[in-house]
Amino acid sequence: MVKKDITILLQRVNSGEKELLNDVYSRLYDDIKQVAKYQINKLQSGQTMTPTVLAHECYLKLIKQNDVKLKDSKHFLNCLSISMRQLLVDVHRAKISNKRQHDKIVDNLSQVIGEKNIDFKILELDQLLEKVNIIDPQSAMVLNYKIILAMTFKEIAVAMDLSVRQVKRVWSHGKSLLMMLSKAAEGK
Repeated sequence: MVKKDITILLQRVNSGEKELLNDVYSRLYDDIKQVAKYQINKLQSGQTMTPTVLAHECYLKLIKQNDVKLKDSKHFLNCLSISMRQLLVDVHRAKISNKRQHDKIVDNLSQVIGEKNIDFKILELDQLLEKVNIIDPQSAMVLNYKIILAMTFKEIAVAMDLSVRQVKRVWSHGKSLLMMLSKAAEGK
């Protein structure tokens, strides 16, 4: 499926043909399941939700929203990915309140961010990304694309209509914000 075709379908969805969203979902289903699997693998253990269930739950949540204007396949996947993260955070919060467990994000986060000894818990990362979004929405978007979707700098540049150099600059700023907010949270 050509990405341009997905973009055209999403434009039609934005114009009021909401039923076409099912077509977009089915055409991007393999990518959506990959994103769901990636999100689930961020939790070390105890996660009983399957990528299929996560993908379907978040898609159902997305189609119920009336105000979302989806631009292209990357934007569609990003919206679903953020929804997946939020759902997993909610599930995790419920587990913590019941069992007081503290699952940590898999070690690959330190590889993505490029810092050693990063030990964010999933709830902490979600809260930190929310704070970054308040301070600098563009940095938060790049962090989400890189950390949540595991996109390359080139893919992010295309999705955000920026140069690779600009994306790397925003990425560096976003990482600094994330680390600064993390250290501030530790000092409390």
